[in-house]
Amino acid sequence: IFNSRINKHNATEVGSNQRINELTDLRGQVAGIRASQAVIQFRTDGTIIEANEHFLNTTGYSLAEIQGKHHSIFVDPSYRVSDSYKQFWQRLANGECQKGEFKRFTKDHKEIWISAYYTPILDKYGRTAKVVKYATDITEHKLQLAEFSSQIRSINRSRAVIHFETDGTIIEANDLFLQALGYELDEIR
Repeated sequence: IFNSRINKHNATEVGSNQRINELTDLRGQVAGIRASQAVIQFRTDGTIIEANEHFLNTTGYSLAEIQGKHHSIFVDPSYRVSDSYKQFWQRLANGECQKGEFKRFTKDHKEIWISAYYTPILDKYGRTAKVVKYATDITEHKLQLAEFSSQIRSINRSRAVIHFETDGTIIEANDLFLQALGYELDEIR
């Protein structure tokens, strides 16, 4: 009986140590995410609970200025009143993750773009307890893409352009190219 009690105690101690190690690992992972991502937490209705320094620096707000306010302070006024925005928060409240690239606005109304995951956090009953957003500011990347797109459109308006596969097969040609050589795209593609 004594050995049985010792074995149960040792098994409990091993299980407890394993849980401590798992909790320590999870805390380390969360700390790593918070150190590298803009993170903000919401109630299921979109009310802001808290935000980390990365998020506050990205948006120009202090925590006191946003805590208790609704997420809608970061979105365009026309989107704020849309059915799409209401559905966005309804899906989150229902436990559906929302991810993508989102246009948002800073405290001084400057447009920014973020790549974000809005992640519902479930309670022990499987209900959404809160929503956590993990985001990265991609504004510079979006601006560069817009610049490149503008340059390409400009080139296509002023130059004859043709696109090839690496083996020389024609993929695409712009109107200036087709007009200069007298072809239809279907004839050369």
